[in-house]
Amino acid sequence: MTDIKTMFKNALVLFVITLVAGVSLGFVYQVTKEPIAYQAQLAQIKANQAVFSDATDFEDVEIDESAASSVLSGSDYSNVDITGVKKAVDGSGNGLGYVIQVSSGGYGDKIIFTVGITNDSNVNGISLISINETPGLGMNAEKVIVPQFSGKPAAHFKVTKNAPASESEIAAISGATITSKAVISGVNAAVEYFQSALQ
Repeated sequence: MTDIKTMFKNALVLFVITLVAGVSLGFVYQVTKEPIAYQAQLAQIKANQAVFSDATDFEDVEIDESAASSVLSGSDYSNVDITGVKKAVDGSGNGLGYVIQVSSGGYGDKIIFTVGITNDSNVNGISLISINETPGLGMNAEKVIVPQFSGKPAAHFKVTKNAPASESEIAAISGATITSKAVISGVNAAVEYFQSALQ
């Protein structure tokens, strides 16, 4: 009889602890949900402006799922997704080009970034939104890879471990080839999507 009472008491204590923990987590989620969404929105706006500083607004463009599927069916893009498209417009409402947001599988996690492509088929730049790669190696993408894309003709880019010999070559981050390839695959997917669905 004592064993049953002890077991019942322990079960009740565990239930109360679980209930309190669950309610607390739910409360914390509700309190932090809006600030997290707001920060994500700010990161998106900042990334858009980084690749199109002349734009005054960014209009949502529906992703052409057929074109996206066709582009992403290539073997180079097995870890790449096109997650958003926006049209960059100036103060007069003229289209300057497009911002394509991509997610590409890196060494540690998905690398999420925007690619700005002008109407005349130049990569205006790329801007990282989220990256969680190896500190001191892949995390150097911001200072090593990102500046190399500014003003390049929209083409199929390749990674090189040497000094780039052409505008389509991008120097890899030393010791972080996987991260370098992930970013370049994402940019290539964005360029192909632009050429097939937006140009």
